[in-house]
Amino acid sequence: MNQFLDITVQAAINEAQVTLKRAQGIESTYPNVPGKSLWGSCVDYFDGIVFTLNMVLDHTLEQTPLDAQTWLSAGLSYINMCEKGFELINMANTILPTISTNLTELILNSLAISVVIRGGDTPDFVDLNYSNKHKLSNLAVENPDVVVALDGSGNFTSIQEAVDSAGSRRRGKKYVIYVKAGIYQEYVEIQHKVRNLKMFGDGINKTIITGNRHAGGDTLATPKAGDLKESATFKVYGRGFIARDITFQNTAGPDGGQALALLAGSDQSAFYRCSFEGYQDTLLTQDSKQFYKECQIYGTVDFIFGDARAVLQDCEIFLRKPLPGGGLVVTAHGRKYHNQTGGYSFQGCNITAADDLKPVIRQYKKAFLGRPWFAYARTVFIQSFLDDLVDPKGWLDSWGHNKTAYCGEYKNNGKGASTHKRVQWPNYQVITDPKIAEHFTVVHLISGNRWLPTTSVPYISGLEKL
Repeated sequence: MNQFLDITVQAAINEAQVTLKRAQGIESTYPNVPGKSLWGSCVDYFDGIVFTLNMVLDHTLEQTPLDAQTWLSAGLSYINMCEKGFELINMANTILPTISTNLTELILNSLAISVVIRGGDTPDFVDLNYSNKHKLSNLAVENPDVVVALDGSGNFTSIQEAVDSAGSRRRGKKYVIYVKAGIYQEYVEIQHKVRNLKMFGDGINKTIITGNRHAGGDTLATPKAGDLKESATFKVYGRGFIARDITFQNTAGPDGGQALALLAGSDQSAFYRCSFEGYQDTLLTQDSKQFYKECQIYGTVDFIFGDARAVLQDCEIFLRKPLPGGGLVVTAHGRKYHNQTGGYSFQGCNITAADDLKPVIRQYKKAFLGRPWFAYARTVFIQSFLDDLVDPKGWLDSWGHNKTAYCGEYKNNGKGASTHKRVQWPNYQVITDPKIAEHFTVVHLISGNRWLPTTSVPYISGLEKL
């Protein structure tokens, strides 16, 4: 069966390379109007598909069936993001489906085979002897390979220059970047080939990476209209990325529309004591397995979104003051196909109003925990505090996915945690069985016991008291 999977994945890779060349040809001749930048991003997405699918064939990575399923799911997520860019600017496009349909079908075929190998959408094997908690080793005392400092006291004054220097290391070796306190006004990208990079700063609101690009709002006349990827202040794709004690910002403001502080497409990535600040679409968890611990996330609408398989543990989720008449929605999960692996789990988090919203909170409608972005979205809140700003219905259906999306709540508390008036969707569930809730913990949802100990980020594996 594994050999058959390799054959089908290779066929998908071949088609992805063909699709990539077609997209490159379209982008090179496309006029400089809304759409050209999107084609440029699609070129990057298709290149990412080739890279990610090749990981499935790289058996030196000691991959599990879940890994293969995750990476194939990521390939589909890239196609979805490419398509969504054009939809955001209401631009009818017939060329994209023409060049991407075969690729989508080939990846779906491979994904179906990977599901059979894994044994369906079931929890991973759990070692009952696992340790419940893991301590953090102080990255600050770990000798950094390079130091970034605005005052010139380090190796670089630019974070991107430090990231680019990682290419000179020995293959497979971790690379540690220390970013000293300061406001770094730059756009950073960590590409797929840059793996096992660790980056730590001096703390939230001390080491700040900031930008103000945006893809929404009144921008339809600009070349980058609708290009979510290009609005991101910080983009990371390389596997095994770890960040600690850093603030990621997008200061486009509430009238800027879609404006990303972070685009995270790194498998087995972990963020510890970081802050993500924006309004709409603050944090794009694009794909793969991700973990967030003791982080702060600020936004207004869909500010945690994407197709990742992510656990957010002990995080502070702050809803900010929106535009007049604007709405408030925490999540928009984007799992499009049933066999994909994505899902959100908020464990031990606090959902509250930010300081700018508190004094005027009665002027706005209540907030929703999420609205399913794609048909098979999965989002659960477990052991979390939900303040009274949460709407009694809990969830919102803006795209007609209420019959297939899964939304769950387990042992939450606070005035907004009452489930008596929640939505009556077929797959909305008030979880009472801890065995079901366990499916959405670190050990199951992201197979965290396999890789989180190497990150030195603390975590709780299951439903232990937080």
